[in-house]
Amino acid sequence: PILNACKKSEEEEEDDVVVVVSGALGFIGSHCVQHLLRERRTSRDIIDTNVLVVGIDVTSKQLGPCPMEHKKANLKRLLLLSSSNDKKSDDDDDDDDAKFVFVEGYLSLSAMDAMEKQLKNVIFDNDDKKKKRRRKIGVVHCAGQSGVHATLDDPMGAFRANVETTATMIELAKRLRGNFVLLSSGATYGDGAGKMVASKEEEGVMGDDDGKSSMPTSPYAFSKIACEAVVRSYGRAFEEMEKKITISRIFTCFGNRGRPDMAISRFMRTLLSNGDESEKKLTMFGDGEDTWRDYCHVSDVCSGIEKALWREKGSTCETVNISRGEAVTLGRLVSAVQKAASDELKSSTSDDAVVIEKLPKRPGDVGGTFADVTKAKLLLDFEAKISLEDGIASVAKWYNSDEAKQYT
Repeated sequence: PILNACKKSEEEEEDDVVVVVSGALGFIGSHCVQHLLRERRTSRDIIDTNVLVVGIDVTSKQLGPCPMEHKKANLKRLLLLSSSNDKKSDDDDDDDDAKFVFVEGYLSLSAMDAMEKQLKNVIFDNDDKKKKRRRKIGVVHCAGQSGVHATLDDPMGAFRANVETTATMIELAKRLRGNFVLLSSGATYGDGAGKMVASKEEEGVMGDDDGKSSMPTSPYAFSKIACEAVVRSYGRAFEEMEKKITISRIFTCFGNRGRPDMAISRFMRTLLSNGDESEKKLTMFGDGEDTWRDYCHVSDVCSGIEKALWREKGSTCETVNISRGEAVTLGRLVSAVQKAASDELKSSTSDDAVVIEKLPKRPGDVGGTFADVTKAKLLLDFEAKISLEDGIASVAKWYNSDEAKQYT
């Protein structure tokens, strides 16, 4: 629940909660906002508490791999959800609500003062009743250039997008006196040198234990390592930030409204599109049994992010893997996608109806990583709940819905 760390006795006044989410209209960012708003309406631990989620993103220019149409659809969806929450609060005649406010703006060091002013105007409003309440502030940094292959085409763009936005958001968190979660990546562990061994937080990153498994393989991974270094420097340099920072390493996140460049999205479009089933084809990069990923449904990822934001255990600037902790081969993934699509279409699609095209592994792919999630269980009491097959089945159901037409 969103406010487990804030729960007080009935006689005490609850803190208002404010969460600033950068990249709020992207895939994970929009789900994170949705999670925070919905948890507010369903949590039994929230008593007389206002929750404000402030989303930062850009809708005037294409930035990153998330299409502009997706961002606009996500914005509309989140505003409707916020409006629905307001109506429920009115109907229930309670004084608390969950609200989403969108702030349009670029994240850059040169524009940081202006962004700080915008955020403070939204967070510290002039409502006499609300301004007397204390505020517990958190910042979740989702913005940046995601995806290994996009950074191969524009490596310097990845460093500008990822490192500068991180430096901007951690400084804003410091100025707002808030907790901070950085969304980093399992790509920072490298490719594992073909060994199916779980990656632990204290191992591998930029090390030289075997000369191969610890070395990242793409500009994207190196940019995330640089982001982590920026964040760690704040944890060590500023006493007030010491225990407020968590680096969450996300592995392969999937779910509804996924980016079109993601493998599961591409597979679903192929199998659920209209046309002759005999013409459907799935492309696998590499041998389906020799490469693997750690797939985690976005709702589980958002739960882990929320727990990281309000964590009470741990020391300065903790790093935590957020994933299922399961190595899933590409072959298993393709089979799960094919079955889910067939079930959704109520068809008798056979394996022969889907052509599997095998291509060489692409440069920069991190083909063999999965997470050791021991620390997440101990530090955050986090454990992913949704299995690969159940998660993919839910994505297939969504792709066959009316809402999906806005995203395909």
